[in-house]
Amino acid sequence: MQTIAKTMAARPLTSITLAAMLLLVSLGIAKVAGDDSKNTGSNKGNDMARVGDLVVEVCKNMSDGFLKQIHFDEEPCISVLRSDNRSAVAKDHGDLAIVAFDILEHRSKEIASKIDSLLHGLTVHNWTERALQFCVADYATVLHTIPLCRNMFLDVKPLGRKAGYEDAIVALECVDRLGVATRDCSLRMINNWDYNQVEVFFDVTRHVSLAWGLIEMATDTLDDHSTW
Repeated sequence: MQTIAKTMAARPLTSITLAAMLLLVSLGIAKVAGDDSKNTGSNKGNDMARVGDLVVEVCKNMSDGFLKQIHFDEEPCISVLRSDNRSAVAKDHGDLAIVAFDILEHRSKEIASKIDSLLHGLTVHNWTERALQFCVADYATVLHTIPLCRNMFLDVKPLGRKAGYEDAIVALECVDRLGVATRDCSLRMINNWDYNQVEVFFDVTRHVSLAWGLIEMATDTLDDHSTW
């Protein structure tokens, strides 16, 4: 190695050799820069796609305290909305509100069926039975009211943020009834049933809050009178 080094030191680099080395170095730098650019561009593209995603925007609002009490964490909210393929082509908050109503109705039917099964599976008469009986009534109200609320919102949906306060608040107050009914059932169950299994009931209230929040966003109307 010392002999080679001495020989190289003794022989000055020719202009051709020097040019070749500079070319190799410049190519190496260009490749690294190109790779970094691709990675950065890819990451920026992913970030921009996420920023421009209506579902993500909605669920960030839901998790950042847009609603006063019950709210969705961002990822579960995204998962719920994306469980319906129509969310991918929703043009605005109003379209997503309709999706949320339909998801809520499906989920409410599942819970109503669960309540019925639990009630018929009881072998003793106790406070759990009484709580389930109240929940049967609560969910009868929920399932009867969801289509009414959906239709009330459809009346104001074409107006979007130009909808009048009185028209928009009617739809929101209708959804308030859903929130109260699902919350009441959840509270009865948490006091009279297995605590670790009550989360499915509160989950429906989160579905209600999703529809409620989307109506607020779609109409730019704040419902200050909700009590759930």
